[in-house]
Formats: sequence, C-alpha cells, structure tokens
Amino acid sequence: MSVYHQIFQRMDQPMLILREKDHEVQIEDANYAFLRLTGYTLAELRSRSTPHLLQNYNIDTTRQVLKSEVMLYTKLKRHLPVRIDQQPLPKEEDDDINRAFIVFEDLTSYKWIAEQAELNKVLISGIVDSHLHIRFLRDSVAPLLFEPDRTIEDETLMTFIADKEQEKLKLVLQEAYLLKKERSLTLQTSKLSGIELELSITFTPILDGNGEVKEFAFVIWDLRAIDDKIASSMKLKIWMAKRDVTAGHLSASTGISIQTISKLRNGKIEKPQRLTAELVASELQVDVHEIWPEIRK
Repeated sequence: MSVYHQIFQRMDQPMLILREKDHEVQIEDANYAFLRLTGYTLAELRSRSTPHLLQNYNIDTTRQVLKSEVMLYTKLKRHLPVRIDQQPLPKEEDDDINRAFIVFEDLTSYKWIAEQAELNKVLISGIVDSHLHIRFLRDSVAPLLFEPDRTIEDETLMTFIADKEQEKLKLVLQEAYLLKKERSLTLQTSKLSGIELELSITFTPILDGNGEVKEFAFVIWDLRAIDDKIASSMKLKIWMAKRDVTAGHLSASTGISIQTISKLRNGKIEKPQRLTAELVASELQVDVHEIWPEIRK
C-alpha cells in the first residue's frame, strides 16, 4: 500500500476519487470514512452508476466544484445532507483520464442543532465523537464555560462535567446509543472559570450509512449557577446569554452607556446605582436581586 493510499484511508473526512474517460464517470477509490458514511463497500460503489449515488450533483472532473448542500443517498436509503468540495487532479503523463478528488462533510449534526435552535434558545451546541472527544463547539456563553484561548481539539466532554455526574452521563449516552433516540438530562459542571453550573442538555445520536452511531450532537438549553455567592458580573453574563442580549443591545434599550455595561460585565462595578440595576434587570426580565444582592440608592 502506497503512502498516499495509507494517508487517504486514515483521513477522518469522507473522500472519493472519481475518474472520467470518454464521458463516463466512475468511482475509482473511496476512503473508509466515505464507506462508513454511505454503508457501501468499495466494490458496490464501483458497480453502481455515479449519478445514482450523487443525485442532484453536477459532475465535472475538469473543474473545481463547491456545493453548500446536496443529498447523498446511503445503502439503507437514508438521505444525508452533505457539503462537497471537488478539486480536479493533475493528469498523469500519457494518460487521457480526468480525475477529481472530492471531500464530503456530513451536515446532519449541524442541521439537527439548527432545528433545535428554531424550537428554543440554544446557549451552547456541539458535536462529540463516540468517545466524547469534542469535534465542534459553539458557545454563545463564552467565556463562561470555555476560555477563548483554550484548545479543545483533544478535550472530552467529561472534562467539563463534575466527577459525581459522569456516570449518569455515560448511562444516558449509552441508552441513546442503543435506542438511537434523543435523550435529555440535567448535569452539574466541574468548576469552570471558578464557578459550578447546572446544565439542561439534550443529546441525539447521529447515524452512519450502516445505521450505527458515529457521533452525538448536543444542545444546552439552560444553565444556572449552583452557588448564589458567585460574582454579580458572572450572573449578568449568564442572564444576558439566556435572553440572547448583547452588550450593545442592552445599552441601546436601556440608555446606559456601553462603557458602563462593560464595567458591569467585567466586575468593575459590583454595586450599581438603583436605576441602572432596575433598567438592566427589567430588560432581562429578571428580579434585580437575581443579579445584584446589593445596589446603591
């Protein structure tokens, strides 16, 4: 096996190599990730017509093709939304065959997260593999949970979950894995950024072309501080995230300067004036004392 072929097979992203001769397009090679995505063997892929496998996909091996979303059909007749990036490959000497290299990105997890966001406010969303390594994370609460400069490529979700809660999480994920259904639960985090939080989280298993779970997508709907003695600035950030309110919006809607809002958020003003506190709390639809235990008269 050539070094090229070993690298090709080890890549996590699904990939294909197409060949075209005399206007006939065939699949020349596919890596393991693509075979798992579709459920087909390489022999089955080569025996089937490419248009059947890639419906709605305009095949042209001579030029770059980028598609934000097309449907890929698996052996189990499931429709997978995928993003594709096709690049023509250089021709070999004395060879009249055109070849193209295609990278696929399964959008199923992202589509599910987007659907959840339409149902309710999503504070944090992400994707983890079957070993719970984080592959994607969108944290609208940053930097409450995840420090902006922190590398999470090799982090597992367990890093952010309290030790006493980890077994509960494993059991729920195992149930989701076996039943192939969404599961929701409430968890406490480990002490992140100096605070512990309680999270309301939903997981869904994402299936490959063989109908097996290849990863989990998740959304965090709600969070609250377990310790009421945490800094008011942190409480303010949490409530702003829950209400999907930015500092600019809060400034515009209350008439409070953006500088003052920033000082409230970073803890430089720990005891605001009553009017300031009431305006902010009113906009966030929360009692003043949920954020500031003490205010100035």
